[in-house]
Amino acid sequence: MPHDDQAELFYRVDENDNVLGSVTRKEAHSDNTIIHRAVDIAITNSKNQILLQKRSMHKDTNPGFWSISASGHVTFGETYQQAAERETEEELGVKVQLKFVTSDLIKLEREQEITGIFLGGLELTPTEFDTTEVSEVRWIDLEDLSEFIKKHDFSASPIQTLKIVHFL
Repeated sequence: MPHDDQAELFYRVDENDNVLGSVTRKEAHSDNTIIHRAVDIAITNSKNQILLQKRSMHKDTNPGFWSISASGHVTFGETYQQAAERETEEELGVKVQLKFVTSDLIKLEREQEITGIFLGGLELTPTEFDTTEVSEVRWIDLEDLSEFIKKHDFSASPIQTLKIVHFL
């Protein structure tokens, strides 16, 4: 049973990221004409590795799939930066200095998102992650990332993000 609050409010935006109002999680994930805001966070270390997470089976989208280091939605009333910091701490249990890289419209079968993309650095492996959000974390060599994605169920949106930041 998903733990995600289906009544949670997100920003509803147009293709240029102009705010049109708010939208519930349920509406945003059931009508692919509605565009909402999201964040993807790619965390790397000095060994040229990226931290990946396996999504909990409690997630409402892509449960059990591998994904980028952290990701989530921008809650109505918060900035992209605030959302990225919150999601990183919430999902991984760590505070990481994050740098905004860009934002891009990502179109998926079930939803459309303007995704703010952030990069951060970390040397340790998070051990205090939220098990309602994340079931496992793993460092993967960037040179092995494409092969890892081919061999595992991997969320679609982060694949587009990883291409944008030239990790794929």
